[in-house]
Amino acid sequence: MTQAAVVDVPVARVQKKPEPGAFGRQVFGDRGAHVARALAEAVIPGGRMLAPAGDAAVDRLARLLGSFGEGTPARYAKLLASLEQLARLRTGRRFTALSPERRAELVWSLHEGDLLRRAAFMALTYPLKNAYFDDLDVYHSFGCVWQSPQAQPEKQRWMQQVTSAAELDETLECDVVVVGTGAGGAVVAKELAERGVAVLLLEEGEYNQRQDFDRRTIPATRKLYRDGGLTGVVGNCVIPIPQGRTVGGSTTINAGTCLRTPPWILERWQSDLGLEALSPDGMKPYYDKVERTLEIGANGAKERGKPAEVLGRGCDTLGWSHFPVPRNAPECDGQGVCQWGCPTDAKRSTNVSYVPMALSRGAQLVTGFKVDEVIVENGRAVGVRGRCVSGGRRLEVRARGVILACGALQTPVLLMRQGLATANGQVGKNLTIHPATSVSAIFDEEIRGFEHVPQGHGIDQFHRDGILILGASAPLDMGATMFPFVGQRYVDVMENYDRIASFGVMVEDEPSGRIVLGPKGRPLALYKLGRRERKLLARGSAAIARVFFAAGAKAAYTEIHGFDELTTTADVDRLENACPGGLDVTMVAFHPLGTCRMGTDPETSVVDPSFESHEVPGLYIVDGSVVPTSIAVNPQLTIMALATRAGEVLAQRFT
Repeated sequence: MTQAAVVDVPVARVQKKPEPGAFGRQVFGDRGAHVARALAEAVIPGGRMLAPAGDAAVDRLARLLGSFGEGTPARYAKLLASLEQLARLRTGRRFTALSPERRAELVWSLHEGDLLRRAAFMALTYPLKNAYFDDLDVYHSFGCVWQSPQAQPEKQRWMQQVTSAAELDETLECDVVVVGTGAGGAVVAKELAERGVAVLLLEEGEYNQRQDFDRRTIPATRKLYRDGGLTGVVGNCVIPIPQGRTVGGSTTINAGTCLRTPPWILERWQSDLGLEALSPDGMKPYYDKVERTLEIGANGAKERGKPAEVLGRGCDTLGWSHFPVPRNAPECDGQGVCQWGCPTDAKRSTNVSYVPMALSRGAQLVTGFKVDEVIVENGRAVGVRGRCVSGGRRLEVRARGVILACGALQTPVLLMRQGLATANGQVGKNLTIHPATSVSAIFDEEIRGFEHVPQGHGIDQFHRDGILILGASAPLDMGATMFPFVGQRYVDVMENYDRIASFGVMVEDEPSGRIVLGPKGRPLALYKLGRRERKLLARGSAAIARVFFAAGAKAAYTEIHGFDELTTTADVDRLENACPGGLDVTMVAFHPLGTCRMGTDPETSVVDPSFESHEVPGLYIVDGSVVPTSIAVNPQLTIMALATRAGEVLAQRFT
């Protein structure tokens, strides 16, 4: 009898979606996840629009923390355990056994405590708020667009000039090697290439283009920012300084603001530092050329939106000077995500402007190449060495000239690791950062700043005093950390986020910072926020609040401890006369300058007016580190103008 053949029929397996909270328990453990959920319920208890934070938010929190490094979730778990201990000391009960209202009171008490407790408060609540609002349903509840249809990449012939370092295994040769593709490197490369110089651009990051950009700010930050956006300075304050790590550098992740250095500062460079070529008349043709190339100008009222309208209305009531901000985004449609890569290429950051122009003129670009050494032979710079980021393989480039354009934090570290150009002790010193904080206000009318140009309008009434006020609208998930509140008070503010306008104050600072070599040769930025700067931050914040109230705001919210909410003129007066401590202000800084400053005196500067090192022939620096002083405005345009001049000067040496 013949036995029938048995045929194995594949059975479709349906992968079950993990239950909410499973990932949080995996990361924090059962007890830690239980405390994390109790914290989430206390911080965001839910309201008319927002659902109470729960297990899903804890899962997103665990993923977010994991993206900051392997040990970050464990450190957060220790904070959660400390919260349990605090509850027992204060109430005799576990944190998880308290009512959500009592938990919120306990957490808020940390904010009202000393510096250590306030630091714990921020570390516990800020990531949780980010994680909660990084959610499609939350976005939709505000009518926000999570993702627009992705633009299809265009076929660009110049992309044939781009090579990944992973594909190379040979020594490369060129006339000039340029390290960095931001405002300095890309511009000088284009200027040299169009004059017939054989240029090779090197970039540590990848060539991300509009189809690669993500409107979700958390994953976009991890992709486009150096160290996930966690670079910054420490001292009597802690200030993040976000830096781009992608083709285009920080121009890819900024708001597109293009302001000239004020003439009174250029005049000081001329009179006090002997930099005749950088006088207002000397810099004018280079500013003009960059502005023509990028079609710089103010966007229309529609793109600038309600934030610009209320600011202008308040300034007109007070009789203060205000202006639409010139930007390198002539076709901007106001999607509000400039700092995470422009999704339409309307913002002409160097990844879509000067880099393609350089490549079209014969330059070459290698991505994923981390330079860690300048080759010096017979006292002269003749190339660079580095490694492929993805594989670690060593690579070498030989050149007649080396241009470093890594930025004011990275360039000095590259030099200090080798002891290059450091004999006079100036490399890494004279750091300015243009510290900034923000003020928000709630109105009866709809504002929806997250759907408009983030930095579309400004106040220059106090610019000569060192205060510049510009728009500071943020997407929902980033705006979630602008308000320190917890519990129902926090939910009430965030449920009105579509009626909130935000503006930032930046203050001109003294060169009180320096870069030193940190662990494993990484940059460590030390900075002291002076009394003058702290008073200017308070005065500038008060000025924004006055404008908001003059425009009809119901309440204003600052990021200065003790002035969380302003509701009366007396509150504003008190803030205006305050001098907060450095750790009392939540700040950010986007404009580090000066760490390899230009000058005519070899004893007090790093490069001469031709951008060449005083000590190492053939080594040039063309980035924000050569800017001699704080310039009291966003530096992108000035760095580009200086790089345009550098291209003109250096072409005479390499052609």
